[in-house]
Amino acid sequence: MFGLSGSLLDRRLLMFTGKGGVGKTTIVASLALEAARRGRRPLIVELGHRASMESVFAVDTIGYVPSEVGGGVWAMNLDFEEALAEYLEEHIPVKRVARTITRNKTLQKFFHAAPSVAEVATLNKLSALEGERGPQGYRWDPIFVDLDATGHAIMLLNLPSVMDGLIGDGPMRRLIDGFSSLLTDPRRTILSLVTLPLELPAQETVELYERLAKHHDVELGALFVNQVPPRPLSPKQAGLLDRLEHQARAFELDTLVDDVAIARRAMRYHANARAQINRLRRDIPLPIVELPTIASRSLDLETVSLMGQQTLALLDKGLEREPADLPAETGRRS
Repeated sequence: MFGLSGSLLDRRLLMFTGKGGVGKTTIVASLALEAARRGRRPLIVELGHRASMESVFAVDTIGYVPSEVGGGVWAMNLDFEEALAEYLEEHIPVKRVARTITRNKTLQKFFHAAPSVAEVATLNKLSALEGERGPQGYRWDPIFVDLDATGHAIMLLNLPSVMDGLIGDGPMRRLIDGFSSLLTDPRRTILSLVTLPLELPAQETVELYERLAKHHDVELGALFVNQVPPRPLSPKQAGLLDRLEHQARAFELDTLVDDVAIARRAMRYHANARAQINRLRRDIPLPIVELPTIASRSLDLETVSLMGQQTLALLDKGLEREPADLPAETGRRS
């Protein structure tokens, strides 16, 4: 159930979850670009209204209808209202009645407040996308699902078990059973985790892993650790800091004293990050990919594509113990 067997791209449905702000969106985009480079036709499905992919691919709008966004990648934003309208039109024979229901303001408030309605509509659309076929096979290959956050991922994964005793035979039962089958098929679906080498995100990721491992049958893929700081000084260089600071103070070189303090702060940050990564390796038995931080605040598609190429190469070769030598920070977008 746990860890990768074969390539990450062997699956049909690749889901990614993690706390907001850990760089999940850029990882998804980079892997989709690499899938396209390998001759596939990837689709990115972004849930909710974040529209983060628009900034990654530098396009004005990504809507509900899949559109090509660059580099052979297609993307869509799975908006709840449109997904619900589509679900109702599929299951209510009279289209005019279905449209009237979805436009009713009171019912709209009910749908937003009612438990599981958004998840049912989301599952319906994901199942439809996964099953779409074209002249040469599946239309989308593979589908990358950028989940909102860990809480939403849990709600989505919980839906089949929650609904199991509440619904009888009918369209919804077929939908839930179909998606449950898709979700628990390790040949078709895999869920990867994204985090940062900081205490709180690492703790939440360990808790999420334990919950998934105990209560869900979804195949778990890789753990991506973003914004891993480089080692600021070699051990030999670090050993000279005390002497350097002493000399700087003796000659009243205040700027150099400040530089030494900055170096020590960077060393502490690096040590704390390595401690969290070691903890993640100890508590989460998944392949781990470390993605480094750089100073650049912008990522062009070429850089993002190279990130995906090197990340998948790392996973395909099973090199799990050393950080990838990647050219860009991936944690600036959520």
